[in-house]
Amino acid sequence: MKMAMATSCKRMAPCFAGVDLWIFDSDASMQGDDQTGLENIEVISTHGWHPLGWGRELMRHDVGLLLCSGIDQSTWGSIRGHGIQVIPDALGDAGSVLAAWRKGQLAPPRQWPAYPKGFDIARYPGLGKGWGRKRCRFRGGKR
Repeated sequence: MKMAMATSCKRMAPCFAGVDLWIFDSDASMQGDDQTGLENIEVISTHGWHPLGWGRELMRHDVGLLLCSGIDQSTWGSIRGHGIQVIPDALGDAGSVLAAWRKGQLAPPRQWPAYPKGFDIARYPGLGKGWGRKRCRFRGGKR
C-alpha cells in the first residue's frame, strides 16, 4: 500500500495548498529502524490544488492512506470518498510520525471527530444551529 504524508519543512502539516506530499510504499518503508524508510519518496507540491481535488490526485498515485496534522471536513470527506483513509492528528516531524504509525499508535477515525467533551457551543455565536447573521436590511419606508 502506498501512503502519503503532508509535510512542510520536514514536519507534518495540515492539508492545504502549498504543502509537500511525500508519497512512498509503506511495505518498503518497514525495513530498517524507525527513522529510515523515507529515502525513496516521491515529493509532490500541492501548490494550486483545490481542497476537493486532493482525493483525485492521491488516487492517481494509488495512495491508500494520508497522514496529516489537520484537515477540514469537506476535504476529509472528499478524500474518504475516493477510498483513502485519513489520519488527521499526526503531529511532529515526519520520522517520529512514521514510527508512531508503525507501532500502531495512529489510526484513522471512523467518523468526523465531534466537539471535545465539555465544549459549550452556546458560548460561541455562529457555530450553533440557528445562529444566522441576523442582518436587517432597509426595505424602504420604515426602518
